[in-house]
Amino acid sequence: MLKLCDLIVVASVFVLALCVSSNQTSWLSVLEVRIEVRNFIFILIYLGYCHVILQSFGLYRSYRLSPSSRDWRDLGTAVLMLALPHLLLGTPLHFQYATSAFFTAFVVFGLCGLGIERRLLRALARLMRRHGRILRNAIIVGNGDGALEMASRLAQRADLGYHVVELIESDGQAEIAANNGGTDAVVGRIAKIIASRPVDEVFVGLPLDVGQPLIRSILSLCEEQGITVRLVSTLVDPTFAKAQVDEVDGQPVITIFTGPPDSLPLAIKRVIDLTVSLITLIALAPLFALVAIAIKVDSDGPVFFVQERVGFNRRRFKAYKFRTMVWDAERRQQVLEALNEAEGPIFKIRQDPRVTRAGTWLRRLSFDELPQLINVVRGDMSLVGPRPLPLRDVSRIDVTAHKRRFSVKPGITCIWQVNGREPRFDDWIKADMHYIDNWSLALDVKIILKTIPAVLSGRGAY
Repeated sequence: MLKLCDLIVVASVFVLALCVSSNQTSWLSVLEVRIEVRNFIFILIYLGYCHVILQSFGLYRSYRLSPSSRDWRDLGTAVLMLALPHLLLGTPLHFQYATSAFFTAFVVFGLCGLGIERRLLRALARLMRRHGRILRNAIIVGNGDGALEMASRLAQRADLGYHVVELIESDGQAEIAANNGGTDAVVGRIAKIIASRPVDEVFVGLPLDVGQPLIRSILSLCEEQGITVRLVSTLVDPTFAKAQVDEVDGQPVITIFTGPPDSLPLAIKRVIDLTVSLITLIALAPLFALVAIAIKVDSDGPVFFVQERVGFNRRRFKAYKFRTMVWDAERRQQVLEALNEAEGPIFKIRQDPRVTRAGTWLRRLSFDELPQLINVVRGDMSLVGPRPLPLRDVSRIDVTAHKRRFSVKPGITCIWQVNGREPRFDDWIKADMHYIDNWSLALDVKIILKTIPAVLSGRGAY
């Protein structure tokens, strides 16, 4: 049903994109176009191509235990591949409809259409599973507490659609002590169950160190009979991090990471960063010129203040700002350390004697941060993210957990900035951790919208 619905949606998206991008005065006039035999053959070949692409990107494999972000990532890449033939073959084959407007409409409607269709079918599948339909029979192998916990979780999540047919308690150690006799007993018990009734999957929750001989035997047995094996990782119990399974040349790799995963929303965030930054830089070019003149007239020194800062995964980069202090401000900071009003490793003074007259206004209006749009275009920063810290501040961070702020790209604005930019470092870090753990495109938009009144009020800007 999913494969059939996919092809119906793709065909509908094709017609809808054609209607939106055509020069016809009425959408209904598109339906009056005469369809020739060669066009019909092309559509059949194209739908076959669509099926192959969706199949090759794994969109018909089971997503029962996968995060929705992986589904959207695979779907986004597949939709781009579905649209590619129209872009590449449009000119050679004289497809008049294959314009940039059609390509854009096809990608947008395709992603939305297939995404909504799959969400609806997935909701229908969950409903059927709750009523005891399309269930998968599963065997659980593990130590007492771990096996019982896994069985309990599968029972509580009826929407996942698992029916536990057998729970085999084993920790892997006893089998080794029995000189593989215990291993043969467990594997023999699994083989007997498989021979006597349908089994779809085997969950293995054994320690990966001492349980490896038994795990290998179970994998070998299930691989021979085409039964899916799911290894429940007992390596770590992460507090903040997330886990996913990747592949390197067919070898499974368990990935533990903090921050948002590489996904379609993260790619969209980068597109938004580039688009907004480029448009803003072009639109504010006259303002940049006026600010540059004001800085040069007010004091000696360069227009821009360039400082090395620490970004994503501790990569160093040169951050650009309009100069708001005297040209030797960094050298003078050592003399002013005793006047530092901020808590923790950061340095802030409300009445900093190094700030110039023009710099006072630039800071109050937050205009000094605008050149960092160049860093966003270069990929060093994002529009939204934890503020980048100078090397001096990073070297003074003495709490290891605070360094998790480097797991995402730094940004021009952040939660701490829109909440008043108070100089308490603990509050700053808490705001950064909240952003990292709860990141979404909606949160970015919310922070950007809050930035505008925060800048206009000038609260905490000094």
